[in-house]
Amino acid sequence: MPTSINLRAKGGFLIAHRANMAHLPGKNTKAYELEFTKQDTTHNGWNDVYKNPLKGLSIQYQDMGNREVIGVGFSIFAHTTFPLIQRPKFGFLDFRMGTGMGFLTKRYHPEINPKNNAIGSYMNGFVNLGFHWHKYFEHWHIGMSLDFNHYSNSSMVVPNLGLNVPSLGVSIGYDINSRYLYSWDKQKAIECSVQNEDYNIRMAQHLRIFVIGSAKQAVPIALEPRSRPVVGISALYSIKTGRRWKVDFGLDAIYNRSNAFRHDTLSHSFGRTVQFGAYVGSSIHYNKAEFALGLGVYFYSPVHPYGYIYNRLGFRYHFTEKLSGIIGIKAHLAIADYLEIGIGYKLWQGKCK
Repeated sequence: MPTSINLRAKGGFLIAHRANMAHLPGKNTKAYELEFTKQDTTHNGWNDVYKNPLKGLSIQYQDMGNREVIGVGFSIFAHTTFPLIQRPKFGFLDFRMGTGMGFLTKRYHPEINPKNNAIGSYMNGFVNLGFHWHKYFEHWHIGMSLDFNHYSNSSMVVPNLGLNVPSLGVSIGYDINSRYLYSWDKQKAIECSVQNEDYNIRMAQHLRIFVIGSAKQAVPIALEPRSRPVVGISALYSIKTGRRWKVDFGLDAIYNRSNAFRHDTLSHSFGRTVQFGAYVGSSIHYNKAEFALGLGVYFYSPVHPYGYIYNRLGFRYHFTEKLSGIIGIKAHLAIADYLEIGIGYKLWQGKCK
């Protein structure tokens, strides 16, 4: 059951982040979001580290400002809100991050809608990041927000330049239960972290192996765009560097079949479409979830359409102590390569220091 219900109205604009997207922005964008949140007030290692964050679910309608070409967007996404500043008189300044699915009513079609060179699918992944301020008055609250929304299908269907929409918002909400004001006690927080078994397991150094599968469409000149398989194996060693953070070191082996058709040829053999890379990154952990960001370099990649450097943004979830799931985007700077979906297994775990 939610502890708070919030209605938010936003106004913003579509970013033409590439020269060939200059024709897409039209009028200013507008959006309406219905948000349900629940605050976890239990005392454990995680909540004392993050000052009792809020978890929630939102439904959003967004007018992109160019209905003829892009249409409108509908999204549903889960999110976690982390308190940054808490003052009774000032209110609460929070950072929210969420992810889910976004449905767009218009997509690229070579005959019906050739101007939409940004998105080739109706269904897309959706990411929301934002800074939110709220002022509470017993059971009611008002607020302001700075949000960033991103729609992308991770090149599973071309084209996929993505849609980026920053916006400013105002909100009003009703609180079924009053929001808890976290009071930090350093000694108590440390004791909770040390005594919490789940926290110690998650933050211990460990070695995991992931098997990843996906599909990607290349854009050859002479051939029809077609989804082709991507299979990868990653070994990841993680070391705790703080109460929330770990550093990740990894090795990647990738078979990307779409690379064989990058230059309109079928001459590339299996060995030429295999890629090996080394990866370093950082991950922030909360309960069974972790968000990861990092950079890698191929040390073997005969066919590399986007260069030797790649980056990764992803979400990992621990189903059990040993078994994990992963979903994320492998990209080359601002160009998405493919969506990573996989399963991981913990091979070794050390002690949490």
